[in-house]
Amino acid sequence: MKTANEAVAKWQTRAGSASTDYADGAQGTDKDQAQRAIAAKAVYQQALTESFGRDAYAKGLGRSGKQGWLKGVQEKGQQNYSTGVSANGAREKYVTNSAKYDSARNAANTLPRGARGSAGNLARVAAVANALRAVKVGK
Repeated sequence: MKTANEAVAKWQTRAGSASTDYADGAQGTDKDQAQRAIAAKAVYQQALTESFGRDAYAKGLGRSGKQGWLKGVQEKGQQNYSTGVSANGAREKYVTNSAKYDSARNAANTLPRGARGSAGNLARVAAVANALRAVKVGK
C-alpha cells in the first residue's frame, strides 16, 4: 500500500496532466449538470443540515484557521484570481449580473441629502438597501 506522500505525489502528477481530459469530458457529456444539481436539491439540503448538526463548518474552519486560508491564497488563489478575472466572458458576465442592480443603486437620487449622520441620510441608505434587496429576491 502506498504511503500518503506516495499517493499524493501520484495524484498531483496524474491530475496535473489531465486538465485537457477534464475539459474534454465536460464538453463531451450529454448530462446537464445544472439540472442534475437542481434535482438533488433535497439531498443537498439534508446533507447541509446534517453537517450543521455536527458543527462540521466551524470545526473545519477551526482546523484550517487563518494560516490555512493564507496558505491557500498564496498557493492557489493568487494565480487563479487573475485567471478568472481575465477569462473569456468574465467582463460580460459581470456586466450582465451587475446591471440589474443599476436602478436600485440610484434609489436615493431623488431624496434630499442631509447633514452627516442625519435621519435624512439614513433614509437614503435605507432606500438603496431596500431597493437592492428587492432586486436580489425578485420583488
